[in-house]
Amino acid sequence: MAQQELDGGDTVNERRPIIYQANPLIEARKAMNTMEMRLFLIALQDVNPHLSKNDRFYDKKFPATHIAPAQVKEILGNGMYMTLLDKTCDSLAKRVLVIRMQDGMKFVPLFAVIQYRKRVGLDIRFNDEMRPYLLDIFEEGKGYTKIAMKQIFYLSSAYGMRLLELMLQYQGFMQDGCVRRHIELADLRFMLNVDERKYQRIQDFCKRILDLPIKEINEKTQYKLSYTKTKSGRKITGFDFVMDCSHVLPESSASETVQVEMLPNKSFWHGLTRQAVDKLTIICGSNEEFEKRMKYAVTLAKRRKPKNVTAFLYKAIEEDYRRRDQEAKEAVEREIQAKAEKEEWELVAQKMFADAISLDVEETPFDESTEMGRASVRVVRDALKAGHLNITAKRLLEQQGMSVARFIELYCHR
Repeated sequence: MAQQELDGGDTVNERRPIIYQANPLIEARKAMNTMEMRLFLIALQDVNPHLSKNDRFYDKKFPATHIAPAQVKEILGNGMYMTLLDKTCDSLAKRVLVIRMQDGMKFVPLFAVIQYRKRVGLDIRFNDEMRPYLLDIFEEGKGYTKIAMKQIFYLSSAYGMRLLELMLQYQGFMQDGCVRRHIELADLRFMLNVDERKYQRIQDFCKRILDLPIKEINEKTQYKLSYTKTKSGRKITGFDFVMDCSHVLPESSASETVQVEMLPNKSFWHGLTRQAVDKLTIICGSNEEFEKRMKYAVTLAKRRKPKNVTAFLYKAIEEDYRRRDQEAKEAVEREIQAKAEKEEWELVAQKMFADAISLDVEETPFDESTEMGRASVRVVRDALKAGHLNITAKRLLEQQGMSVARFIELYCHR
């Protein structure tokens, strides 16, 4: 456990449940994946910043975080996280954050030291260039954002972590238990480190960058996040985010030590290798989700009898066949319901208006090649669905010599 050197010579041996970042750092471009973000957050726990003029004790320099091998395993688990640790430390050693300044961009190296040695443990120390954003927060006067580690650490998406940071930056402006924030699309791309050439279609951007991470935030944290698109003319240029914080527990309940789950019990592996289970638990985000997907995949395999059962199980868990099939089932149910509702109003309309139309002229179809003809069909259809055959709809049917039953047959069964 890291030992912090504080102003006045005191030391503290407990890792902080609440972490702090200056607001310019919250809005910086952080090019980090999930594993890198987790190590960044762990290092933040040992930083005691200067937050106000009333602070008596705070770090005068960055503490050197040391975590013993057993504690590293306790925090990160014994799975894929451990196998990726060397590679992650190597990539983090080269990470540079991009911070917006009034006169341009500032590029700041993140760590002075980050190293994992199997028999020694994990050593981390921030680069001194990070002082204004993590230590000298009061002196800089840019404000800061505080986050409970347990709310953010377990997210499996770096986009989800960053979205939560950006929303919590505005928690001081909360109204009616909700945090609201508008972010322009270009700014969101910058802060989430999404290249302008990727996901240029707004549907793809929302699906990949927003929808899945937000779903995870809503499932794994006490926050409920949603968004609506905003437009300039016909072009979508930004998003209005709303985060419901009304069910968040007091900070005192956030003091429990964070740690990633160990691997699921071997009874849930069903022939998959340890490496495969490592990877799948990371993809699923939790052992509970892995076990749900595995249970469904096993049931599916018994029914389909694939030649390579383990390959089928892996793919079914990775691509979440459980959710996919549930969504397909719900889509079919919605279609059946819509069809039933459609048939119901058609029967009602035929019964109500069977003799309402005087058929004094030969039947003539509506000319749907013209705007007038298409509009006429819409007027009659809307009137029948509303159960009110108004004068206009009745006149249109009489002009064409068409009964209500005949109209429904020609224009409602498609």
